[in-house]
Amino acid sequence: RTMADISPNKFVLRCYGQRKENNKWFGVCLDFNLAVEAESIDALKSKMREVVASYISVVMDTDDKSSIPELFSRKAPVKDWLIYYWIRTKKTIRNLPGNFTFKEFIPFHLPNSC
Repeated sequence: RTMADISPNKFVLRCYGQRKENNKWFGVCLDFNLAVEAESIDALKSKMREVVASYISVVMDTDDKSSIPELFSRKAPVKDWLIYYWIRTKKTIRNLPGNFTFKEFIPFHLPNSC
């Protein structure tokens, strides 16, 4: 399989953010079941990028290489997926303040050619 055979969507992670009662933002990366909290939307997205990159790095550095596929398919619970699609659906109908969905891209580096 070549890189050209892989769908670009395989490199996109689905996420959502919600403002909580304490005015902090809470975000979830559905594809890796990761969560972060921050003071603003921009800080939330930045923190999510850092957490995703760190998670991928830790997974790739594991000594148990057979566990990597399972760790990369660690999806969030159904409840979080329902929240994500509820937010997406509501956003298409009308503005839904305090809720948003966003995408993060899997950070990777192609190896240098020999």
